[in-house]
Amino acid sequence: MRKRFLGIVVVGLMALTTLENVYAGGGGQKPDSGNKTIDQSNFTPLGTYPIVKTKETITIMSSIEFAEQNYDTNWMTEFYENKTNVHVNWVTAPLQEFKTRLNTVLASGEYLDYISCGGHTSRSLTMNEIMRLAEQELILPMQDYIESDSVYFKNDLTKIPGWKQVITLPNGNMYAIPSYSGDYHTMYYGKMWVNKLFLKNVGLDYPKTIDEFYNMLVAFKTKDANGNGNPNDEIPLIGATDTWSARLSPFLMSAFIFDDGENRLFLENGKIVASYTRPEWQEGLRVLNQWFKEGLISRDSFTMKRPDRHQLNSSKYESIIGAMPNPHNLNLGVREAGEPVRWIDYEPIAPIKGPKGVQETYYGYYNPFGANGARGVVPATCKNPALVMRWLDWFGSQEGTLRVWFGMSLSDPDPSAIGINGKLALFKGYGEGAPELNLKPGDKYYNNFRWGEQFPLFRDFDLYEGWQKAVDMLAPDGSGQERFLTVKSRENYAPYGQKIESIIPPMFYSQADIAEMTLMTTNINTYVEESFAKFVVGDLNINTQWAVFQNELKKLGIDRYLEIIQKTYNNSSFANGSLNWMPNTIK
Repeated sequence: MRKRFLGIVVVGLMALTTLENVYAGGGGQKPDSGNKTIDQSNFTPLGTYPIVKTKETITIMSSIEFAEQNYDTNWMTEFYENKTNVHVNWVTAPLQEFKTRLNTVLASGEYLDYISCGGHTSRSLTMNEIMRLAEQELILPMQDYIESDSVYFKNDLTKIPGWKQVITLPNGNMYAIPSYSGDYHTMYYGKMWVNKLFLKNVGLDYPKTIDEFYNMLVAFKTKDANGNGNPNDEIPLIGATDTWSARLSPFLMSAFIFDDGENRLFLENGKIVASYTRPEWQEGLRVLNQWFKEGLISRDSFTMKRPDRHQLNSSKYESIIGAMPNPHNLNLGVREAGEPVRWIDYEPIAPIKGPKGVQETYYGYYNPFGANGARGVVPATCKNPALVMRWLDWFGSQEGTLRVWFGMSLSDPDPSAIGINGKLALFKGYGEGAPELNLKPGDKYYNNFRWGEQFPLFRDFDLYEGWQKAVDMLAPDGSGQERFLTVKSRENYAPYGQKIESIIPPMFYSQADIAEMTLMTTNINTYVEESFAKFVVGDLNINTQWAVFQNELKKLGIDRYLEIIQKTYNNSSFANGSLNWMPNTIK
């Protein structure tokens, strides 16, 4: 699952701490980070390949994820050296040791030209980590090189409203190489999956309002919804605890007030608001508490994780769960090999309308921007950042993105094949494990035929949805899942995404603010989530203990917490009027 951010960049603070003062006690020398005087006589005209007349060499630090991965012999390495006339010296570390190794390299001043850190959260650098490295002059600003030595990324930055501003630090410099990876499904993760067979058996259509959703749950509980002759083995509704989008609150509470199941913060006329301080949140809790009293919500919703729920719904051919929140079609249960996959029995229904007309869902507009997981930076030791930028630039093209992503497995689509979007496919890509390559363990390129998503790419919606996929979204073998997730996200969720002006954008916090916010963020979010469960099951009385809940939030620092976020927002370009764009039109 893609990691989400919502303005508060406190995820990964332990990693930030390790990078904060890499020279402390290490005796390392801070490398020169001044302007580079570059001899460009070896360059070919910008945008042509090879990019240099006489072979050049650059040194790149990256990580390895599995035993067969070897960048020296990787198919993509050989392909791109031939294309660019640039040889790469690879400095590698195991994936889980990447950050530790990076600290050592930066502290020692070891020579590097580029640090590749995308594709996996354990190696990615948050923008606040990048800001600290920039303050220590360990990495180079790249906006001038993007302007002078880029064709594709320079153009890409003009296509997505707000992207350039989001990855530009408060000092006006851009240090992370741009990377964009968008698709509808991952921008609308707060899905509720309802069993279509249950609905058919009880004679109901998809619910559109909170009352219709309630009536559906009552029918699931009181009738033989799964049609197996036992009216008592159905679970009307059950959530899970191990990811925000599998919790009950994002879908259900958003019929009353915005709730993403995590930070629960939004903007209202430029003011930072916490949903759980509002009477609308209290009203939502009151409704869910009544549902729980009637046996419509499983108590396991507040203790069970998705793998256990998955197993629970896999015990027999017929499903036993009527409705469950989940980010995607995985973890909904399985059937025996050769039987129809279980998830095709479920529909991710559109957000329901609440008693006061509220009907919205989480909209991750900023998720594809790479603001909380930069895929690469150029260290101050780099001798020729213009060369590095030219070497990277092809990845921002459609062809380059696809080739880096798929490597040798990239192929043209089959004749008349369609993509995820239902239009003619743009590319075929590869199957799981790239079986079409017929590679076996021990073969030279086995698990070593591409670079994947660790380098910056420009994968916009049109490109991603041009991926050749099965025509039948509900094919019994599950092969239509990519089209299914995209189409349902676009049809059922995009029309109800929260308005862009209510979304807290990614913001850069000072180190002092981060230090102050870290514990508050954890304590407040944990307390709110625990209180949500207690209110729903009745361990806390929603009428008599709401004030106690609010007072405890004050003790945990809610006022100061919101004050820091508000101050940071007020000082950002999003609040001062310098951004004149309305990305709501992009949904």
